[in-house]
Amino acid sequence: MTQSTTRVGRLLPVLAWAVAAALGATAQAQVRTAEPAQQQAALADSLGGVYVGPQADYVRRIGEKMATAGGLGGKCTFTLINSEVINAFAAPPGCSIFVTRGLLSILNSEAELAGVLGHEVGHVARRHFARQRNTQLLTGLAAVLVGAVAKSDQIGQLAGQAAQLGALSYSRGQEYESDTFATQTLPSAGYPREGISNALAALQRQDAYAAAAMGATPSNATPVWARTHPLTTTRIQRAATEAGKAGPVTGPLAINEAAYLSQMDGLLYGDDPAQGFVRGTAFLHPDLRIAFDAPRGFRLTNGASAVSISGPGGLRGDFTGARLGSVRLEDHAGQALRTILGQAAAEIGPPQRTTINGLDAVAQTARATSQGQPVDLTVVAYAMGGDSAYRFTVLAPAGQTAAFDPLFKSFRRISDGEAGRIPALRIQVVTARRGDTSEGLAARMASSGDKLSLFRMINNLAPGEALAPGRQVKLVVDQRR
Repeated sequence: MTQSTTRVGRLLPVLAWAVAAALGATAQAQVRTAEPAQQQAALADSLGGVYVGPQADYVRRIGEKMATAGGLGGKCTFTLINSEVINAFAAPPGCSIFVTRGLLSILNSEAELAGVLGHEVGHVARRHFARQRNTQLLTGLAAVLVGAVAKSDQIGQLAGQAAQLGALSYSRGQEYESDTFATQTLPSAGYPREGISNALAALQRQDAYAAAAMGATPSNATPVWARTHPLTTTRIQRAATEAGKAGPVTGPLAINEAAYLSQMDGLLYGDDPAQGFVRGTAFLHPDLRIAFDAPRGFRLTNGASAVSISGPGGLRGDFTGARLGSVRLEDHAGQALRTILGQAAAEIGPPQRTTINGLDAVAQTARATSQGQPVDLTVVAYAMGGDSAYRFTVLAPAGQTAAFDPLFKSFRRISDGEAGRIPALRIQVVTARRGDTSEGLAARMASSGDKLSLFRMINNLAPGEALAPGRQVKLVVDQRR
């Protein structure tokens, strides 16, 4: 959640995992009527903003090579998004291609990056926008309740991401077609055909790592890119087989591992300090001096406009900032509830004023029905002084909102000292020396959780694989601001 977004009150007064629905007609109509450059800028802003620097220039250079090889030279834009979410997609108008820095962190060669970009160019070149089946975003409370009752991770993870402005969903045949396009065009750009299959394998490694880290099955922790681009072992094998069957090529081909890693040195990893940090079940924002802790078993996902919250049993919610203007805190909470409910029938209870960690707070709940089952929608808002406020908006089966009580009670201000101890993480590329091991280098990582598994995943190292002296590898290191 960005500081600037919070301060100017641009955060949406809806559940982050229902943003796609809440934006619906308004945001998409604005995008359709804007100029192409404005549309691209609006989409980038909604996804986390543009990431600037050498990595962004690098993505544009490699992207243009692939576009030229695919017959679209000079017709595509390539934008690096400031998001840890692992994603890449093409979107109208024209040939607008977006890649997140999260995806860059798990790739290991220029050929892999070229494969991803070639795949996305393929969606444009093969006119998949025009051929995809028409789909309608759910609107209003319907999307909120359907998502909750169905326990839909699709809504939970894509809200605030590409789905927010109409992310595209392709058929399996269209995905295969784009894989083939990348396989065919990679040699023309100077890369081996295996670039696309190796990139898909990197995504599968991350999928397995995320699943293990969450104690979940891969299907419950699948990256966004894999959800919008169905990722299967069959698909990876198919891409590799196509590469092997293709005829010989003329001219040199380059994987360019060293060049890629050189560009990734210094890349921001994980949360952007300007958007706050998720550390396990804790969220801390050093600039805004706020923090909260989710109960054990919950998951926090930090986005540009909100922190989404998911828990067991279909519990869902988000945390956002807002401006009170001239309204009271009670009125603000009520307005937030009514905005989400829209025309849906609901029983709205009275606001309850309290004090939490020295902050004035108001809680208010509405009961509605989803597919015949009662559910409770609750807003807890906190006054921060002036017209600044923050709030949680959560949805739970009727009578189960108490599971969020530890979350509500944990919201607090943090001191300058605590804020200064929060690290910013970046990729550091180092060269393995004689005697270095994966275990030893992984121990130098600043990330939480299973450092060795993360080290192996981002560097494409199998368990037990030795590190050859001279090999360059990525570390995740603490870089204090």
